[in-house]
Amino acid sequence: MSKKLTLFLGIGLSIFLIDLFLNPPNEEKTIYISNEEVIALINTWSLQVGREPDNDEIRSIIDSLVEEEILYREALRLGLDSEDRIIKRRLAQKITFLKQETISTEPAIKDLESFYQETKESYLIPKSFSFTHLYFAQNKEGKSRAARAMQDLSSNKSILSADPFLLGKNFSSKSLLDIERDFGKNFSASFSDLSIDTWQGPIESTYGSHLVKVLDSREEYQPSFEEVIPQVKVDFLMRQRDEQVKEFIDELKTDYQVIISPSFKQ
Repeated sequence: MSKKLTLFLGIGLSIFLIDLFLNPPNEEKTIYISNEEVIALINTWSLQVGREPDNDEIRSIIDSLVEEEILYREALRLGLDSEDRIIKRRLAQKITFLKQETISTEPAIKDLESFYQETKESYLIPKSFSFTHLYFAQNKEGKSRAARAMQDLSSNKSILSADPFLLGKNFSSKSLLDIERDFGKNFSASFSDLSIDTWQGPIESTYGSHLVKVLDSREEYQPSFEEVIPQVKVDFLMRQRDEQVKEFIDELKTDYQVIISPSFKQ
């Protein structure tokens, strides 16, 4: 592929030099495509497609890049970027990312440990439950059917009348917050009174009635610093970057005068 790329770039450079000699450039109408841009686009194309591009595909990649640059410049010339909220947001994000890149990605261990101690609660692993359940839909006399099913289970009879449940039948290592999100507050609150490895219920949820068997429960656990160093590092850098960007914006604000429409001053 390197030979193909060299050939195309050589031809392109020759055409560019000839045109440059015959027609002195108007800077606003001159588009220069660097080796780095083309190579980066070819590498991206190869990663997406899974093979190297052929001659026609390389030509198409370069043509697309030139066309994109021409359309971009024409859009700027026509002022289409003015008052465009999406463009403003993207540019604001870009300068934010550039500012974030200036932060070191290798913080000292003592700084990470200090950050861990400061934010220790955020790494706490809450109490969790693994359980299975039988569901009885509210609009199908769920409460009475669940009560009869509970009697059948107590008598070691098979249950054939349960309804399918959208989220599934078996749940593993779910915190009370997870359970509340999936089933509702009343359902999750009942878990503090449930025994292990026995069918219990009916228990009401947002959707209907359930018979529940808790298979396992694990008490909340505070991992040590050594166990969560990778996550602590990610969180530490994220906070550092947020603080850096905030300081950068606060500093810039001092150079601007902000005038708000009188209708919105309150």
